[in-house]
Amino acid sequence: SQPSLFPVFLTQLPFALIPVLTFTSLPSIMHDFANGLFWKVAGGLLILLICSINMYFVVAYVLSLHNLGLYIGAAVLSVIYLSFVAYL
Repeated sequence: SQPSLFPVFLTQLPFALIPVLTFTSLPSIMHDFANGLFWKVAGGLLILLICSINMYFVVAYVLSLHNLGLYIGAAVLSVIYLSFVAYL
């Protein structure tokens, strides 16, 4: 069903936003069109806000399932996920 895909879509968003900000901030790739310091900071804060909102919705969804096994599984996957996001 569609509502069960919502957390999956939310977790994929940082994997699109973070590389876009990273690559558009590299002068070696973008030359004169690279992001300045203001846009790097503003983009980073916006990504942080979006990721925080997404994580809230994912946690709320998992808590609504009322299953200890799913809580533990979600916690382990969250640590792995956040490690990948931090790596980006």
